Amino acid sequence: MLSSLFSYAASRVAGDAVDGIARRAVWGGLAAVLLLTGFVFALLIAFWIFEPEYGAVRVAAVIVAGCVAGAVFALAVPAVVEWRKRRKTATAKSADPMVQAVSAVTNETAAAVDYFGAIQVVASAFMLGLGAARQLRTR
Repeated sequence: MLSSLFSYAASRVAGDAVDGIARRAVWGGLAAVLLLTGFVFALLIAFWIFEPEYGAVRVAAVIVAGCVAGAVFALAVPAVVEWRKRRKTATAKSADPMVQAVSAVTNETAAAVDYFGAIQVVASAFMLGLGAARQLRTR
């Protein structure tokens, strides 16, 4: 019973970290692909189509600038998403730390009950309380 409680807590912590890392990895990979595609298109188009009319240097500079702007946008998306999430959380909840703590405990308790069931949560809480009482009694 206690081992499932600890594994649940570990999975909750790890799950939040994995979500953030996965988002950064996906958008970082997209940025890398866009940069690579930008270099390929800059070379191909500059020399095949626009080189006789505008000159290779001008066309390559314009295409590369566009791809770099797209890559910078792709790299900025995770930071913007996290900023919006923090802003939404800050405006939705009070700035009082006590309200935030109570809200966090309420959300985690509801998630634990949904995951384990009410009886197992109550039994785990009783076992934890009993262990703490034994330690206090021996001191």
